[in-house]
Amino acid sequence: MKIYVEGYGCSMNLAETESVLGHAAKNGFEISAKPEDADFLVINTCAVKEQTEFRMLSRIKRLGEIADANGSQLVVFGCLPKVNRKLVESVARNAIQMGPDLEALSAVLGISGEQFSPSIEPLRSNPFVSIIPICSGCTNYCTFCGTKLARGNIRSYPIHQIRRRIESELPGIREFWLTGQDTGAYGLDSKSSLPELLASLLEIEGDFRIRIGMMNPHHLGRIYHRLVPLFSDTRLYRFIHMPLQAGSDRILKLMRRGYTVSRYREMEEMLRRDVPGITIATDIIVGFPGETEKEFLETLSVVKETAPDITNISRFGVRPGTLAAGMPGRLSGSGKKSRSRRLFPVCRFVSLQRNKPMLGVRERIYVSEKGVRGGFMGRSSNYKPVIINEDCRGSFVEVEVTAVTATYLEGRAIQPQFSGQVLINRAHGDKAFSALKVRGMDL
Repeated sequence: MKIYVEGYGCSMNLAETESVLGHAAKNGFEISAKPEDADFLVINTCAVKEQTEFRMLSRIKRLGEIADANGSQLVVFGCLPKVNRKLVESVARNAIQMGPDLEALSAVLGISGEQFSPSIEPLRSNPFVSIIPICSGCTNYCTFCGTKLARGNIRSYPIHQIRRRIESELPGIREFWLTGQDTGAYGLDSKSSLPELLASLLEIEGDFRIRIGMMNPHHLGRIYHRLVPLFSDTRLYRFIHMPLQAGSDRILKLMRRGYTVSRYREMEEMLRRDVPGITIATDIIVGFPGETEKEFLETLSVVKETAPDITNISRFGVRPGTLAAGMPGRLSGSGKKSRSRRLFPVCRFVSLQRNKPMLGVRERIYVSEKGVRGGFMGRSSNYKPVIINEDCRGSFVEVEVTAVTATYLEGRAIQPQFSGQVLINRAHGDKAFSALKVRGMDL
């Protein structure tokens, strides 16, 4: 039997797509690079952004046509079926729909079932980086987001499973992303915490890097004084992804975000003070229902004052089943587009200012992938992308930063450090990476 799998959305979805592939391969399925050749077609979906949804629907329709023509079975998997089942039915009437449930998918495939966990050996899209889900679901009830509808309450994976995963993948892999809908909420359901998890992982001997995924400000505040000292270990990237979403307290209240602008500012100031050189990424939604021009300008002001290293801008999109879907005062598409275009250059400017101090700095980076516009990319100690000319993937390299832009740094390799083991893994990994890219992964 052959299976074709592709996925869309966040790093959590990517990790689960890799787990689906690994679980299917372990149970005897041949992985197909083309949907036309497969008995089962699985598309792992996202329900967070309207724009991503449009892309997925077009793809679901096409995969449904292929499945109907070839007598194969399309399975629409993940968050979208939980949030908008009828929408999927409108483009692929014969598809089987299910939420992010590996056990249910296994039953359809006719293989032994198990739930998602770090214990599942994935088939990776990038052989040099391991994406490890540490929790699923969240504790929030944000009015604009479908994640709660799709994923439910927080469910944290045991520390020993996550630790065993890293120990089993070293030394072949040396960069680990800890992912979840809100990593700051890790352990709330199991009397544990993110600092406790990280402390355990940093007990592991070896030369590797850990990146922490997104966490909301109120959870960061709760664990702050236990988390910050851990950044003294250079194996933990000095990086925090902390969404602002809006610079207006009224809009934040309508969103049910659970914090104020002043609290966000306080957390940002503390991080800059206590973790020198930290990279702070944030998210902003423009055009939330009822957002006035004055409130948009407040958001613009907060961005100028806090100067995030990275800002992800989204235009508000209606998510079925959410409270925000029924709120009055929606902006027109052109109104949201205008605000996004006004915010974008400000974000680019402050990102460039944050990157300028890196010019001339020497860093030891782990090179993990090809650059989008050429070259090869690694990450600095504060998780800024550094592009070099040399193909040193799977190795640590000392570099000097020779140029900066708003989105990445350029560097010159000073002393490439290869190891035979890494080169063997690299040669095998390139083949796996190419195959997964063909499957349409949204990387």
